[in-house]
Amino acid sequence: MNRRANPCTDFYSFACGRYAEHKIVPEHAKKITVLHEMKRDLDRHLKGILENSTRKNATRAMNLAQTYYDSCMNEQAQNEMGTLPLLSLISQLGGWELLTNARFDSADYHWEMSAGQLAAVGVDGLIKIFVHNSFENSDKQILMFCPPKLFLEKKKFYRGAPSSNVFLGYYREYILSLLQLLGQSTYALSRSDSLRNHSAINNLMTYRDFRERYPEIRWSLFFNEELRANLGVLEDDMMVNVVDVGYFDGLSALIKSKPLSSINNYMMWRLVSTFDMYLPQLYRVPAQKFQASMYGATAEVPQWENCVREVAENLAMPLSTAYASSYFSVDDREKARAEEMIADLKRSMERLLIEADWMDDTTRSAALKKLERMGHKIGFPDTLLNESAVMAPYEGVQMSTNRYFDNALQLKRAAVRLRKPPSKDEWASPVIAVDAFHYFTGNEIIFPAAILQFPMFVPEAPFYVNYAAIGLGIGHEITHGYDDLGAQYDDLGNLRRWWDLATLETFQKKRQCFINQYSRQIEPVTQRNVDGRLTIGENIADNGGLRVAYETWCEAVKSSSINYIMDTDVHALGMFRKGGHIQAIACNKYNFAPANFFVGIDLEHQK
Repeated sequence: MNRRANPCTDFYSFACGRYAEHKIVPEHAKKITVLHEMKRDLDRHLKGILENSTRKNATRAMNLAQTYYDSCMNEQAQNEMGTLPLLSLISQLGGWELLTNARFDSADYHWEMSAGQLAAVGVDGLIKIFVHNSFENSDKQILMFCPPKLFLEKKKFYRGAPSSNVFLGYYREYILSLLQLLGQSTYALSRSDSLRNHSAINNLMTYRDFRERYPEIRWSLFFNEELRANLGVLEDDMMVNVVDVGYFDGLSALIKSKPLSSINNYMMWRLVSTFDMYLPQLYRVPAQKFQASMYGATAEVPQWENCVREVAENLAMPLSTAYASSYFSVDDREKARAEEMIADLKRSMERLLIEADWMDDTTRSAALKKLERMGHKIGFPDTLLNESAVMAPYEGVQMSTNRYFDNALQLKRAAVRLRKPPSKDEWASPVIAVDAFHYFTGNEIIFPAAILQFPMFVPEAPFYVNYAAIGLGIGHEITHGYDDLGAQYDDLGNLRRWWDLATLETFQKKRQCFINQYSRQIEPVTQRNVDGRLTIGENIADNGGLRVAYETWCEAVKSSSINYIMDTDVHALGMFRKGGHIQAIACNKYNFAPANFFVGIDLEHQK
């Protein structure tokens, strides 16, 4: 805290002003916050679990996790294997003309078959598919057809030429550097806001209609035996959701106008940029340089951290079991205290909904019903105590400490088998996540064991300590049920308009007010305005969370990382999450203001 700052004119400096002075951002990171520090502690705990020398009593699943970690750390074996595993995989998928040692033959190439094979190993070439809860009926599951995620995340990063667009220049250098290492042929190289409207991405049609709409795409070649085994029977009259119809319209036109070699080039790059991290250190350097340029990192992430996170991502269940048993009480003490807080904060939200004079009675009744039915999950699921259940997702996986690439490939195939939404009783998030979640189609909030740790949550501490820490997180996640996304889902987690039209119009005006308010905030180092539209959902949740619990959110950010964070992060920088409208709430709602509170406050920005 900086007690010299006036909390009513600069609440962020008052609450967090000395945090950045006393914290050093790690050279391989963009910024540091309390949650980042917790994540660093978590990584160390997981490292200790994975490196535990007493393994004779470990479960089969835990043995898999430890073996995978060992193979990730075994750089000697990786060097001995070299690029052979990746080049072999490229050859199996049709080759690549940009490489001299994995030749491409267009005469016998079907891009749909290649795309399907990529999908089976977790790589989204030109088409991303997965099973998800139906937006309109969360009790049913539906096959989703989506565009693949852009490598550079934002379309704006692709505009212009590499000579004038610094991000595109970084990307080009990454591609060229890696291709050179892999054996490049000597002649070869001479949208955000709409996705927050879930009605716009709910485009239902039968599988027959989908195939007939895009006859240029031979879906029978795409859906190979492995994908069909994972997804089940594809029947003509089954409903599918085409998330972005415009993308598939464009894809259909593109494949008619581009040579097969160009399509192959793109898909093989998607493969290589996914699997280069499993190659020897030399081949990871281009990606590390790219990340350093893009994100402002000035050093490599230590390999043990990469390996811990790789195991946590791909073998989360056995690692979660070991973590929960070591760092979360088995006597439900933490759960009981957290459940008490959730109940209290839901009562606070209930009062706010009742007092919201801009809501009509019908909408208010529906909002209260949604709050009443909002479920919660705390700590970890009971399935982690069942060894068979923990091992089930990895049956058939055979690990070797000397074959890191092959281990990763097996786990990616296993992950594709699991690309299905959880049932009502299952968890939609990992236990070893230093985060909390709002699951819209389940109408529930989730607080994993890893977030219920010091300093966010201390069961023995006075109640006000926890309400000032995890309390905001709980209020934040509850409020997500009523932000611009959550407001589209009813009490059953179904996509449905349950708002009165007049009330919805008022809500949209208030939403726009938030966008305008945050967009006026200027980051002092780059002099850039906050993207109020990108951060709208989190800003609403922050404001709502603060109304039901009082907490500070501190961070230190590298100046070289600010631009990237502001372009891509849906969370506003900490100084803005605790500034403007929030400082007015803190001072006014909680009687925090001195007598001269309104002096120097821009009331126009405090709507």
